[in-house]
Amino acid sequence: MRISTASLAFAALLAAPVITIAPSDAAGGDESPAQAEVMFQARKTWFKDNFQRRLDLLESHQNCIDAASSMQEFKTCRKDKKKARKSLKRDYRAYMNKVRNQLGLPARAGKPVANGRRLEA
Repeated sequence: MRISTASLAFAALLAAPVITIAPSDAAGGDESPAQAEVMFQARKTWFKDNFQRRLDLLESHQNCIDAASSMQEFKTCRKDKKKARKSLKRDYRAYMNKVRNQLGLPARAGKPVANGRRLEA
């Protein structure tokens, strides 16, 4: 007995659980429109204020790669860039959590996963 591809696809669609995201979750949680505007302005300010820092990181990485004469030195460049990016990300999270706390919103911690959702354990 042959089962068509369309039949299998339809059966898989019926068997798959339906995942829905509430509008408030998709829009950024429990933020009011005023809080969302303040958060937007804070993100914009941080990215403008730290533009030179990000540019310096890229230039430093490029110089390191240009100077690398072995695979080990190249790997060291990549590791250094990764450390610098993590530091930048930590600083961004600290800055945004400070703004969130001032707005009465909970601080964010942990790593986001695909689609901005966090793993539930």
